[in-house]
Amino acid sequence: MAMGMGRLAAGIAAVVAFGLGTAAAQTTVTFRFNDPEAPVMRQALDAFEKQHPDIKVTMQRVTWADAQQQFLREAAVGTAPDVAQLAQVWPRSFGKAGALRPLDDLIQKTNIGVAGWDQFIAREMQAGPDGKIYGIPFTIDTFAMVYNKDLLKAAGYDAFPKDWKTLREASQAVFRKTGKTGFGFPAGSCGTPGIWFYLNFYWWSHGWALIDDAPGGKFKVGITPDQIAEGFDYYNQFLKDGDNPRAHLSICLWSAPEIVEGMASGNIAMASVPDAVGVQIVNTYKQRNPDKPIPLAAAIHPADVNGSKTFFGGRSLGISANSKNVEQSWKLIRYLSTPEPTFTKYYTNYVQPQKALMNYDRLPAEIAPGFTDQLQRARTWGPYGLGPVAIPFMWNAVGRAAGAVFIGEKTAKVAGTELH
Repeated sequence: MAMGMGRLAAGIAAVVAFGLGTAAAQTTVTFRFNDPEAPVMRQALDAFEKQHPDIKVTMQRVTWADAQQQFLREAAVGTAPDVAQLAQVWPRSFGKAGALRPLDDLIQKTNIGVAGWDQFIAREMQAGPDGKIYGIPFTIDTFAMVYNKDLLKAAGYDAFPKDWKTLREASQAVFRKTGKTGFGFPAGSCGTPGIWFYLNFYWWSHGWALIDDAPGGKFKVGITPDQIAEGFDYYNQFLKDGDNPRAHLSICLWSAPEIVEGMASGNIAMASVPDAVGVQIVNTYKQRNPDKPIPLAAAIHPADVNGSKTFFGGRSLGISANSKNVEQSWKLIRYLSTPEPTFTKYYTNYVQPQKALMNYDRLPAEIAPGFTDQLQRARTWGPYGLGPVAIPFMWNAVGRAAGAVFIGEKTAKVAGTELH
């Protein structure tokens, strides 16, 4: 009996030791996620943990407005998360700053995506000045104009405006005839303000660009101070006349509740938003009005001599330079770079930036044609991402310059000259 009890005790000790060993072998990876779909992303991470029981993923949350500066601060002191969701324009400057780990060796060892690295869109945006790869494109999108057909019709417009002058007139008409906001856009000046995109859409359609190619592989400023000022004045007029309320000076992002709710409730006639926000607007309207016709549609942005121009935007994933869990972090990125199950079951508002997976079939029928049309007219950041001035710096500088004009601190001419 004593020998039996001894064997039992030894067996229990072995089981406990095995259990402790299993727990000790589990690695915790921190994942910084900035998009609003945290609950569904958590479900995708739960599925990853089931596939990889030796890895636990802790999801950290931060807003896009704070994400850039917070990550750089943490990277400087070695406390950045293992894996971070990044704007596609960040890997170049983050890599140069030493905040991200190069991924070339990992790509070479295991490859990535459904058809390999060469099939990703916006690969050039992931490279640092040293030519090394610092990010993996995670999602791709573009902005289109989502609009309320009923409000435009009440203002006297049966079709969406095709040029910037008509857009300005239609916005004023909506405000004067219905009391509703015409073109509602975020006008605030945070670290990553939406006005950066709207100004570039205006400038690009006119054939202007802050950074452009020059002969001999060099770069040049492709816009004059007066042309910069013209963009500032254009958007400032919406605020001065009230058809974009001055309250929007307090919001920076296209996904702000004020924009989404304004469109879903019929209090804003037009908004420039990426596809995921367009889906959110349409679905919110449908949930609240299940028996009503959907008055929402999407169209391309106004055009000028260079056509209608937006950009291939989206998110990237990177591994911080201070990560001690590179192997496990890379497994997470590879998992998130395949459709099943993350994009098919959970994170369904987004398109993956891989040639075999890029389509807008999943968008609501009301807005799919407009976004698809705009996607055909989108451009990469090109010289913006490859030139000598980092996009995050330009992004912040443009926001501050525009903000100074919007609050009346500077004239558009002064702000445009300083920015130039």
